[in-house]
Amino acid sequence: MDFLDNLVIPATTQHLNLLKVILVLSMLIFLPFFGMLLGGTAFSVIFNAYGRKIKNKLFIRLAKDIIDKLAINRFVGVGLGVIPMLSITFCYAQLLFQEEVISVSLLFVATLFMAISVTFIYSYQNTFQIERLIETFKNISGLDKHELDTRIPEDIADYEFDLMNTNSNSGLYGFILLLLTCIFFSGGISIALFTDKYQDFQNIAQMFLSSATLFNFLFIIVLSITVTGSAILFFFFSWQGGLHDMDPVYANFSKKIAGNIAFTGAAILPVFLFLSFISIPNVALSGSVFVYTGLAFVSILLLCNFLYAVIKNSEMKYISAAFYVLILSFGFIIMKNESAFGIASQKNFEEINLKAEELEKRKKSKTINTAGVNGEEIFTRICSACHKFDVKLVGPPYDQTVPAYNGDVKKLAAYILNPVKKSPDYPPMPNPGLKPKEADAVAQYLIEKISGKK
Repeated sequence: MDFLDNLVIPATTQHLNLLKVILVLSMLIFLPFFGMLLGGTAFSVIFNAYGRKIKNKLFIRLAKDIIDKLAINRFVGVGLGVIPMLSITFCYAQLLFQEEVISVSLLFVATLFMAISVTFIYSYQNTFQIERLIETFKNISGLDKHELDTRIPEDIADYEFDLMNTNSNSGLYGFILLLLTCIFFSGGISIALFTDKYQDFQNIAQMFLSSATLFNFLFIIVLSITVTGSAILFFFFSWQGGLHDMDPVYANFSKKIAGNIAFTGAAILPVFLFLSFISIPNVALSGSVFVYTGLAFVSILLLCNFLYAVIKNSEMKYISAAFYVLILSFGFIIMKNESAFGIASQKNFEEINLKAEELEKRKKSKTINTAGVNGEEIFTRICSACHKFDVKLVGPPYDQTVPAYNGDVKKLAAYILNPVKKSPDYPPMPNPGLKPKEADAVAQYLIEKISGKK
């Protein structure tokens, strides 16, 4: 993206390390929430459609509670979804500075899909609230079903019909957009690892042909299924005492479905974690990648044990432990991915750091205030008696000494103000008695002369 290229600048080593930390934190915020939003929307839409088809209010209520608890509200969707996604995109834009690869473009498109999906999902969520108000109105009307069908105003009936369509369509559109977000997000982070094959990934079609993109996409889907089931159990039965208006029938119904979702996802998650691992290119492998992958396997197995205790033995005290272990698994998975990206991009990071140092030198040179002082005149009047640019005189030639300051005007000016003996081949340089501004001016003149700018 050309406009992103204009926003980023080469980062120093310290800034690169800070960007890596920000990237990990943004991933830790984004991935668990995105998983809940993706899985929660999918299961809510499925249960809602199925419940209305068979006229089962338990499924409809479960669909409503899932989208309420897992999506929370629009502000949370922006704060935990869109903003972290923007942060991830910007971090990759900085870390892939001037690299010819489509990763940043793919992540930017994923961010756009994420932002649009939030609008549809929270529209879907709101239709449940409006539907509930209509049902409340019907309940307090005192009319039986036949009277409701004949005496409810036509415009209210039409509105209820339109509401059902909006409910169904908004949820479906939101889910499709989240799937697209997942595809482009998977492509962006996967392709970024292939630093030795960036030339092979120059358009979206090549992304879809990448096995690494496919494996990571499937891995995130299964991860979303796992976190959705675990989150339903956590928010329905543990967080702040769980839902307070659940009767035993609905509680058992919800626990059974959520437990099966969570355990099924967790049981097959190691398979897709392995596929994701083997898709990592050799250039990105390191000891830390193996360690974090191993820790992720262990934490997922521990998660399966906790979920099994919840499902088979009704050990509800393990619900919180299962959810927290799942979040820990997210941490290991993210560290695995970012360690691989760091190893693969090491050479690029070194080049970025060199460019950042060059830019810093130019900035320092440009910020020297030498107004009203002529550096060339000072050189001619004071310095030229002992120094020339390419010939040894009393002092060494400048083309041998000035390059050692790497364009740092302030550093050379500091030496001119307080010279010390550096080479046994030459006498110590006397203090020329210049003012700081004069030293800055002559130092800038010498550096520009040596670099060919004058």
